[in-house]
Amino acid sequence: MFYQGLKSTLYCKLLKALYGCVQASKLWYNKLTKFLREEGYEPSPTDPCVMRKLTKDGIFLLVIYVDDILVFVSEAETERLKDAFIKKFRWITMEVGSAHSYLGMQIVLEDGCVKIDMRNFIDKLLLNCEETNLKACSSPAGKDIFTVDAKAQVLDEKARRLFHTTVAKLLYLTKRARPDIMTAIGFLCTRVTKATTQDRQKLRRVLGYLKGTVEWILTLRRDDWKRLEAFIDAAFAAHHDAKSHTGVALFLGKALVYAASRKQKCVTKSPTESELVGLTDNIQFVELFAEFLSFITNTPVQVPLIYQ
Repeated sequence: MFYQGLKSTLYCKLLKALYGCVQASKLWYNKLTKFLREEGYEPSPTDPCVMRKLTKDGIFLLVIYVDDILVFVSEAETERLKDAFIKKFRWITMEVGSAHSYLGMQIVLEDGCVKIDMRNFIDKLLLNCEETNLKACSSPAGKDIFTVDAKAQVLDEKARRLFHTTVAKLLYLTKRARPDIMTAIGFLCTRVTKATTQDRQKLRRVLGYLKGTVEWILTLRRDDWKRLEAFIDAAFAAHHDAKSHTGVALFLGKALVYAASRKQKCVTKSPTESELVGLTDNIQFVELFAEFLSFITNTPVQVPLIYQ
């Protein structure tokens, strides 16, 4: 520890990582996964935050999000892991059952399906967004979603910050349980640093749509889990700068497991070329998901089918 500079700035050399330090997350991950490896778990090569353990009783899975861990194991393994965690980290909190509150999601395990319920998240978002008199809308966006009015008034800093915060929360929502608003939110994400009154109206439409569909729950039904199908499509020159837009939907059987809607990075000269760009930008992800599925099931999967 020493002082330096005219303002007597205090510098400290840490003996251990503190929460919020740049290295803290990596050091915590290393410590946690070292412990889990000793307990017989191994990380996925495609997603190191998912770990599996192969046993005679089946395949056990752990999903890690910092210090929140979603566990899919037997009752006996649950008790064994609980004792091991307490011995290593002194105390933990654990919730056991078929319904769990996890990172803003209510995850309900039922016979033959999994439900991802974020109605409470949406209710809180609508309450805190400071938008009044929202009208229920039948769709999250209109035909002008990609249109940018250069003459629209720029929001003041307070309103822009609220716009940014709301869009960020909606991005979290669409990635987990509401893929139906993904295209609109993907565009609004590009406007958070220069939001205008036009952008706020587009945001109000998304919020109005959620208000009218708040009861919708994402349901993933067990079907042919070895059949992986991807649908990749492109809208040619959909943006004001002539760039195209790609949409992706990945299904495991009949369950939608991934969706994406994003602007292409280059200008294409024809609809055919924009389709090829969309395919080449996303085919690697389909392959990686097939590898991930093979890892968590410890079973070879069929070659994915891609429709365009």
